Amino acid sequence: MSLSSKITFEIPRRLVNSRLDVALKTLVQERYPKKIFSRGLANKCIQDGRVLLGGKKRQSDFLVHLHDVLECFEKDLFPKDAVLGALVPTTDIPVLFEDEHIVVIDKPAGLQMHPAGNLEKETVAHWIVGKYPLAQGVGEDVLRPGIVHRLDKETSGIVVIAKTKEAFVSMKELFQKRMIRKTYIALVYGHMPEREGKIQKPISRRSGELKRFVVEKGKESQEARDAITEYTVLIRYENFDLVEARPKTGRTHQIRAHFASLGCPLVGDKTYTFKSLRRENTLFPKRHLLHATKLVFNLFSKQYDMIAPLPDDFQAIVKSMQKGSVFCVPRTYFSGIALGLTKE
Repeated sequence: MSLSSKITFEIPRRLVNSRLDVALKTLVQERYPKKIFSRGLANKCIQDGRVLLGGKKRQSDFLVHLHDVLECFEKDLFPKDAVLGALVPTTDIPVLFEDEHIVVIDKPAGLQMHPAGNLEKETVAHWIVGKYPLAQGVGEDVLRPGIVHRLDKETSGIVVIAKTKEAFVSMKELFQKRMIRKTYIALVYGHMPEREGKIQKPISRRSGELKRFVVEKGKESQEARDAITEYTVLIRYENFDLVEARPKTGRTHQIRAHFASLGCPLVGDKTYTFKSLRRENTLFPKRHLLHATKLVFNLFSKQYDMIAPLPDDFQAIVKSMQKGSVFCVPRTYFSGIALGLTKE
């Protein structure tokens, strides 16, 4: 298809009564899964009059109807001049490991992985271009150089960056075949139903929304995707649990949605925490407390076992609650990953 070709989208039933910008973002991202098309870009296209709904210009908050037709040009959605440049870094990103194939970083909370409309806002992708210029040609998208997997903006922890095309292809295959063991640490409200368990519930995007993914309860739908998360309660506090989560699938928001479905949303999660909890005078930090602490995989016949300790903000909150806590696993667990989490 030529970039100058007109493309059309028909509004499906699942997007009825969605905002126009939400519907456009959703449909474009589904048709072009390897490209970046954020809600910000959708808004700009609509405001610039580059998107027509039923042959007319509309505002971003216009609610779409079943079988409405969106019209636009591909060149307007994905400008050719979208180039990622290096920025003067304002965020320090620790490098945990590096060899000729990969770089393993400990992503700070609050830093986005790649641009979502604004190319001048600092991201991990900008840091990669600045530190490893040759990685800019690695991967399937110039705005995601070497990025094989992602963490939510507020999630901290381990991210692997491919330095070569060969490493990118191999890492991508490992993730797709579920040959990478991932471990997270989360602090949740309330108490998990069991000290060890498995959550096996499909996850689907909620119609009309961009960020919230919900767990389907006994329903099968075309959009729902299987999702499995194993967990172990590490420390039980009076009103919270510190939990190790081991996702066996890689769905967006998987741990957050799964834990919320058990009535135990992540502490600080603005999307999945129940309104009643947010209204109460309880712990609600600036970001959700989820940290990618461990990755184990085999690449080019070499075993990689990466560990990232809890960051200071997360660790400080956990230490402040040590009084009266109950350890649910041997304390030696923490000697290698969650530094400082020893019961006094």
